[in-house]
Amino acid sequence: MLGISQPLYSIELKTSAQLSPPKYMKQSDGVLGGICIDIMNALEVADPMLKFTGKNKILPFKRLQHNLQKGAIDIFFGFKYTEKRNKDYDFITTPLYEINYVVAVKTGDDIKVNSFDDIRRLKEDGKILTRFGTAANKFLEKQNGLLVSDGAKSTSILLKKLDRGHGRFVFYHDLGLKHTIKEEGLDSKVKILPVSFLTYQHYAAVSKSTPKTTKDRVSAALEKIGRDGTLLNIHKKYGIN
Repeated sequence: MLGISQPLYSIELKTSAQLSPPKYMKQSDGVLGGICIDIMNALEVADPMLKFTGKNKILPFKRLQHNLQKGAIDIFFGFKYTEKRNKDYDFITTPLYEINYVVAVKTGDDIKVNSFDDIRRLKEDGKILTRFGTAANKFLEKQNGLLVSDGAKSTSILLKKLDRGHGRFVFYHDLGLKHTIKEEGLDSKVKILPVSFLTYQHYAAVSKSTPKTTKDRVSAALEKIGRDGTLLNIHKKYGIN
């Protein structure tokens, strides 16, 4: 039963973090925070029997995926659903939050963009900057006729390249762009254009070795924080519409 204040025992689920602000990010005290940490904390309140351990253990993304597939960790928060991943792990069906692929430009740029075709027509004047090795980068690789530079290793570097004129557009997800623009005080220098090139959700993924009863508890707790407004408040905290 959800909501009991004094559980007789706890269900521990091993997890890990991916250093990807604002999903997971280091705070001033050295402890990890972020959307996914806040969601886990909220789930522990919604169902005090749930206990997530390893929230402060950062792993490379590939190793994290391997550990989840092999059952070395039980759950990870912040996965995009794919058919391939669904063969390796189970997904909790309630989305954690929504993400959009967007483009950002310098504030003084009055360009109007409704699709990739608008950028293609710009030719050399439509150079797109994106982050190396990311899903956003891979998404761009599937589009034809675009001039792309993927040398940036972080969102901060990406926006610095835009400011220095290394490209006209920055292509990334709105979650990461909004966070970095706010954190680095770039609101007066950079704007996100009002067009989404792809909308998708992030979910919690669970190891297939995790008992179904445990998965059901996590699912029920996630539904609960969705109903009572807790999840919405977390979204608002991080600027998610």
